[in-house]
Amino acid sequence: MQIKVYRGTHQIGGCITEIKTSTARIIIDMGSELPSANQSASDIEIDGVTRGTPNCDAVLITHYHGDHIGMVEKVLPEIPIYMGQIAKQIYSVVQQTLKNKLDKGNPEQVKNFREYTIGKPMIFGDITVTPYVVDHSAFDAYMLLVEAEGKRILHTGDFRLHGARGNKMPIVFEKYAKDIDILITEGTMLSRNSEKVITEHELGAQAKTLLSEYKNVFVLCSSTNIDTIAEFYNAAIECNKPFIVCEDDFQAEILRIVAQSTSSSFYDFSKRKVYSYGTNLHSLMSKQGFCFIGRTNYLTKKAIENFSNSLLIYSMWKGYLDKKHAAFDEFKSEFIDYAINMGCRLEFLHTSGHASANDIKRICAITQAKTIIPIHCEHPENFANITECCNVKVLHDGEIFTV
Repeated sequence: MQIKVYRGTHQIGGCITEIKTSTARIIIDMGSELPSANQSASDIEIDGVTRGTPNCDAVLITHYHGDHIGMVEKVLPEIPIYMGQIAKQIYSVVQQTLKNKLDKGNPEQVKNFREYTIGKPMIFGDITVTPYVVDHSAFDAYMLLVEAEGKRILHTGDFRLHGARGNKMPIVFEKYAKDIDILITEGTMLSRNSEKVITEHELGAQAKTLLSEYKNVFVLCSSTNIDTIAEFYNAAIECNKPFIVCEDDFQAEILRIVAQSTSSSFYDFSKRKVYSYGTNLHSLMSKQGFCFIGRTNYLTKKAIENFSNSLLIYSMWKGYLDKKHAAFDEFKSEFIDYAINMGCRLEFLHTSGHASANDIKRICAITQAKTIIPIHCEHPENFANITECCNVKVLHDGEIFTV
């Protein structure tokens, strides 16, 4: 059996991993490059997957973030694509919105995606793949247990132990992912050790404090970071503030999909009305204050113009605002400057979607992995510093590792 990481051995994002036997071949993730990555490799082509005669049994997507699914449109139409049921619905909304607003996106392709059933094995020739849900900033994200030729390979996808459901993750690994021969795992946070990682519930507690302290609160966060949005939503309810989103029906539709997918009260976005922003809400906002989930767009700017001197909570990775970082986002930086110039006070309140070094070490111990292949990390050699019980195999993009 062979493992090949086409991309992602020495960078965050752009992940594409192949597992191949003599009779079967699967691809895990088809990610596009992040802005900080080497853009010269952004048009990667794979024989039998993105070009030529189809020669792949399945493409398996761990979650809907662009650095894991952004190249999926290039997959040959004859090859089946799999992802989580709820993730598929969310991604379909995203693609339809891109189609409607920018004439981009491919919602028709998403309709044909096949869906995982949690814990149910899928057979591709002599390869068996079993999906299990993991906690991540993307809702309905998966790790994949791959069994072939007497070996057990675990591809973690992106995961963490400090999310809203993170405390259950060690139990899942203990029950379903022990005695692993090869652990293919992300290591995003190994190059960000200076970042303080708080839990999503700690974030929620701090959100409640800020919402109690300030009448008008804007929050900048990803529209698909469901856990963080849920924390602010529940904090707004406790503080008796209207909860407002800026993306017309787009954001509200994503929250509706999530609410219908789970019985957890934490994700019940029907407990109190979710308002879509419009000037018709100004009277309500002036009277009761608000928690406004915004984006760096004209709608949020319009709201800030009418409610200057508010609190602006930046709930995204700080690296996007660092002019010295390759991932610097000039648009986000300019938006923050605009809000501050309008009189907003800026607060940072965010937690990572990725496992800390200690949590990665913990998972390595639980899985009892014989060999670790790091992906989704800038410095894979750092894995040698967090685990003593495993052999760390640092690959280069395109290198074949024979099991």
